[in-house]
Amino acid sequence: MNKKIISAFAFACLTMFQLSLFAQDNNEAKTLLGSGNLISTKDLGFFVAPSYGITQMDGSTASLFNLRGGINLKDKFCFGAYFNTSLNQIRPQSETIQNIYMDYWTVGGFAEYTLFSKKIAHLTFPLYVGYGEVQMDNENGDAGLGEANFFQIEPSALLEVNLHKYVRFNIGAGYRFVGQMNYRNFNQSDISGLTGYVGLKFGLFR
Repeated sequence: MNKKIISAFAFACLTMFQLSLFAQDNNEAKTLLGSGNLISTKDLGFFVAPSYGITQMDGSTASLFNLRGGINLKDKFCFGAYFNTSLNQIRPQSETIQNIYMDYWTVGGFAEYTLFSKKIAHLTFPLYVGYGEVQMDNENGDAGLGEANFFQIEPSALLEVNLHKYVRFNIGAGYRFVGQMNYRNFNQSDISGLTGYVGLKFGLFR
């Protein structure tokens, strides 16, 4: 019995040794991340991109601040998160109460595809998917009129210019599609619409 156990153990060790030699001859095992694999860490970068937007909501001009950040792969595919909020006091035309204004914000994730990123001027296409809210306020804060929440999708197209190795300028537009909602005297069709953007992108682009 002992001889059989010893023989089996020796066979197992020999087999493992041969497999180890075979693996070394064929380089390291392939993994998702790492040098020489499907996605090399040399292909990964990161960025943060503040921008200013201007749009219309229920007949009123809205100034927006958008901040997004994430990772980029081969300077072509980007993924990350964003936050977008109103900067001014939005006064919907349908509102009947005086001295109140609307606040707007949305937060979520985005994916972006960039064409010819190594050229000085190129195109990039962010797609935002998130959750948002509108609420009426006054000079004292919350006006006590509740709020409305909604789902939002915004495909965008931007012309981007490489200003520096780590800095890019972009300008373009997106169209905001707001999901089903009703608030005060307006609904999703009154706050869906075109937004113009201008901004910068700071990061490590690979």
